[in-house]
Amino acid sequence: MSGADGGRVVLRPAATLRCPMIPAVDHWVKSVVEPAARYHFGAGVSELTVAASYGCRPINHVRGAKLSEHGHANAIDISRFSLADGRVVAVKDGWWGDARERAFLRAVHRGACDTFTTVLGPLYDRNHRDHFHLDLAHHGRSGTNRVCR
Repeated sequence: MSGADGGRVVLRPAATLRCPMIPAVDHWVKSVVEPAARYHFGAGVSELTVAASYGCRPINHVRGAKLSEHGHANAIDISRFSLADGRVVAVKDGWWGDARERAFLRAVHRGACDTFTTVLGPLYDRNHRDHFHLDLAHHGRSGTNRVCR
């Protein structure tokens, strides 16, 4: 996947994702990220920096741990949002940055919880301090539980 919102928003580098993730990312960008950027900064989003997509590895790179959703091409990590006006909002700096960056990133994180079944960000643990992890894993006995942290 190299773009979202009809290809208008570039994903750099391109993400390797399984089919159900593609409309989920597209929906999140179009219905959450773009409106939040326009509301908080008065500018659209031009690019998302992909910190990780498909990679055959265990959770948090811990040897012997269960295979990560990244290993199923069922996850994407986003570390930065580039706006059409040239501004860049990085999760690492912006989560505790100025008021607009904090509000934007919290809105984007919160809004992701309506689309993805797992959303992890800077408050989850130190491994996620610099990006948002988004996936469509099945949680709980029914497989319908959500994790939003």
